Amino acid sequence: MKLTHIEVITADQLNADDLALWTQCLKQRPELWGPYFNVRYFQAIAKAVPQTFIARLYAGDRLLGFFLFQKRGRIIQAFGAPLTDFQAVITVENIGLSDIVSLLKARRFEFHGLIDRSAPRENQQSQNRLYADLSAGFETYLSANYEQHKKVFRNTERCRRNLNKDYPDIVFSWESVTSETLKWIVACKRSQYHQSGLHDVFACGWTADMLQALAKQNSDDFGLMAGVYRQGERIIAVEVALKSGSDLHLWFPGYDPAFARYGVGILMTLDIMKAVSGHVKRVDFGCGDEAYKSPLTTHSEPCWEGYVSGTPSRDQPLSRMNGLRAQLMRRLRIVRACELKLSGQLHGGWQIVRRAIKRSRLSVSMAISVMLPELLLRGTYACF
Repeated sequence: MKLTHIEVITADQLNADDLALWTQCLKQRPELWGPYFNVRYFQAIAKAVPQTFIARLYAGDRLLGFFLFQKRGRIIQAFGAPLTDFQAVITVENIGLSDIVSLLKARRFEFHGLIDRSAPRENQQSQNRLYADLSAGFETYLSANYEQHKKVFRNTERCRRNLNKDYPDIVFSWESVTSETLKWIVACKRSQYHQSGLHDVFACGWTADMLQALAKQNSDDFGLMAGVYRQGERIIAVEVALKSGSDLHLWFPGYDPAFARYGVGILMTLDIMKAVSGHVKRVDFGCGDEAYKSPLTTHSEPCWEGYVSGTPSRDQPLSRMNGLRAQLMRRLRIVRACELKLSGQLHGGWQIVRRAIKRSRLSVSMAISVMLPELLLRGTYACF
């Protein structure tokens, strides 16, 4: 379907007709499941996330659907990036992303976890959206996965016995997220970023505000929940999840490093799935190739990472990029999403270069040749 024009609005300008079309689009596209496609997710975070908008997509007078985004200079990204794990154009029509980018007068649209039914482009790479099916109950799920991954689950059982033996007073709870648990998990993740040298996505401030905004939206079928291990008043581990109807997205895990040898991360995930069984049909693990996900999940669906330009010929396709370049660009997208000022992006970019030089023995000139053009893609919009 050929777009003729776009109308850019904010969250508070959504009307009843918009919401009705949004609901209709989700019903006709079953692959758009989970909290990130729930309009309440956007409405909850819109005031916390800088420069977030909705594009109404039109063919003549006909409203086709919606495209949600945030702008960072001349780059547009998924709204709430880098914390938003999945994105899509909310429509049942086949709309070209490059047309949307061009009508927004943007340089390009960067994405990670794009749900897109169109044919793969040369500047995007495939990923897998992994999830566990709990529709038949936790025990059925566990029995089937145990048979396929006996070594992993037997090791998990040993970890649980050791944890119960050494710390018999640790208690698990499945609860609504509080300011205490959010403060704990954010501090935990920031410590991990510092130790790994990765960009601290919470240093900018607005990302933590985004989580606080979601915590205030908690209801029976949408909002933040958390699995928590406590030893008395002491928090040992937290995994924050985002629920939407019968779907649950596992979002931010963290634990006290002193308990690493007990495998509390996997134990926590299993305890959460057991706790939500009967209410949740799918537990989403996001996209990624972390080794722990395979034995815990049952299904995968395709999604995409990369970018789409309004003028594709200007950009070097990802298929021509080596793995290191793609990795550097992925990390720079995170920096660009978090940091609103050029100074912050330059600082974050330099930290990425330093890490690449240290870990990959990349030359300074080669690293800068990759990063500098990306950093200079900033600018201002000519519209809205």
